[in-house]
Amino acid sequence: MPTIRIDEEVFEGLQKLAKPFVDTPGAVIRRLLEEKGLLAKAPEAKRRAPAGEVSPGEALTPQPTYERYLLAALDRDFDGRAHKREVTQAVIEKMQADGLIGAADLEFVATGETKAENTIAWGRNALKERGHISKRSTRGIWELTPEGRAAAKDVVLTRNKK
Repeated sequence: MPTIRIDEEVFEGLQKLAKPFVDTPGAVIRRLLEEKGLLAKAPEAKRRAPAGEVSPGEALTPQPTYERYLLAALDRDFDGRAHKREVTQAVIEKMQADGLIGAADLEFVATGETKAENTIAWGRNALKERGHISKRSTRGIWELTPEGRAAAKDVVLTRNKK
């Protein structure tokens, strides 16, 4: 899958068009292209399902779901600080136990990691930009900031309704 970079103003525009906690930038762009008739409508099974409605094997789990589990794992399982590999594994195991990771999430990407692992890494970047994960930690170590610890206390993890 190609990677594109967009400026902040375009990103903010995409955020205004996005359905919170559901859409990715790609989903917003796809919808705009479909509306203009420049792209054929994707079959329903290929569209991302809303958070909490992910059926294993049908859609990718949305990044905000991974972010909640990442905050909770760092806070509750690792006292706010751990190595990337340990946290990633803990997040995947908990999400699988809660029925939130399907076959699509376990497909491999070009980097050799699963889509789930890749999304966790992107989720970590988003949390870092929001000030919840430290920008000053040693390479490979993910550490909650005081704001991240406070945000983690508010995270409620719920099992997927099947």
